[in-house]
Amino acid sequence: KPRLLPVGGVTVTAQYARPTSDVSAGTWTASTGSDLYAMLDETTANDADYISTVNASTCEVTLGTLTDPASSTGHVVRYRIAADSGGIIVRLRQGTTTIASWTHNPAPSSLTTYAQTLTGGEADSITNYAALKLQFEATP
Repeated sequence: KPRLLPVGGVTVTAQYARPTSDVSAGTWTASTGSDLYAMLDETTANDADYISTVNASTCEVTLGTLTDPASSTGHVVRYRIAADSGGIIVRLRQGTTTIASWTHNPAPSSLTTYAQTLTGGEADSITNYAALKLQFEATP
């Protein structure tokens, strides 16, 4: 649900895009059911449902549509990860183009929430807010 935030006399509407479908699963599996995105789409994190893999593998989920805010600031990607071993690379993608990438090697051993702010250049490189995806790659 969007919130209105007053900023210098101008009202800005915050937007949130959560996963809406699976693009590819690799060897990642859902803790319940078969849809990866359904494990990641909560408004508030629920540690009882998750996705996991025991192999080096990549999965990708589509994000809900956003409206171009016509701003180079305030773009934040949030995710929660943990691994028993190895690393995790998280990528924000538009189609097949990587907009931003964050490497966690080693990945934290307990669930950790990250809030990654895009640079102005990364935000400006988004030309189609309806084509955004998140990709998770487990690395050895």
